[in-house]
Amino acid sequence: MFKKLLKYDKKAVSKLWWIGALISFGSALISAFLFRFVLPILESNIKDDFIQTISGLGITAATLSLVTVFSAVLFTEVLLFIRFYKHFFTDEGYLTFTLPVKRSALLLSKTVNAAIWNLAHFGVILAAMVLFAIIAIPPEPNGPFFNLIVFETIGEFLKGSWEAMGGWLIFYIFEGLLFLFTCLFFSISLVHFCITFGSVVVKKAKLILSIGIYYAISSTLASISQFMMATFGGVLFGGIATFMEDATQNQICAAYACLFLSIIAAFAVISAVLYAITQYMLDRKLNLA
Repeated sequence: MFKKLLKYDKKAVSKLWWIGALISFGSALISAFLFRFVLPILESNIKDDFIQTISGLGITAATLSLVTVFSAVLFTEVLLFIRFYKHFFTDEGYLTFTLPVKRSALLLSKTVNAAIWNLAHFGVILAAMVLFAIIAIPPEPNGPFFNLIVFETIGEFLKGSWEAMGGWLIFYIFEGLLFLFTCLFFSISLVHFCITFGSVVVKKAKLILSIGIYYAISSTLASISQFMMATFGGVLFGGIATFMEDATQNQICAAYACLFLSIIAAFAVISAVLYAITQYMLDRKLNLA
């Protein structure tokens, strides 16, 4: 039954998701061509006021377009979580919770669906930024239209990192992917928790309360993080610096790996708690009457 739920969730989101993806990709292309056109003019140091003004406007438009590449992911976020709210906490919820399926499967389907579409948009942004890089940077005179220096730079970075860290580079890449999935799970779980809590607590203005709760929790977590960093950050990094003085390369890499894993574990625990509380509220506290 879970596969059917996920299939329908994916189908519902796919009808509009491409709009956000198209915005990201289109904005990257617009920004790339604007930079490609303006950068040679700026490098030529032309003193004409009109050309300088046009160049300034071009850079501003290119920068705004580049920002849109990333901010368009909000379209995906809104699309996903409005579906979560409507499917569970509006009149649609009466039909949803009469389905012969456990509420745990319903929540899991929404969580996996949100992860799929967020990762898909992340892939779109990654592809868009690669396309931006090979177009925006002017090639050498009489060179090809696409400037492939970005791939050379990435290759040189990976080569240098491998020479410095060896096999630890693979482990760090694995940790980076794990961190990405953990942060994604945390983000989804937090929004689901806020929407569910807001909808359980009040009968009117549920969405507004949910947004308020989200910002309150986000601000609280940010404040706690800043406090912990200000209080213990100096001691932690001071201890690491002292350890590094006599440590071998393997010991240094292992220390950073353990530090990164502890951060991942903290996010995972918080995410799991939020997910469990959301599931509890759906099972025991939700009353659509």
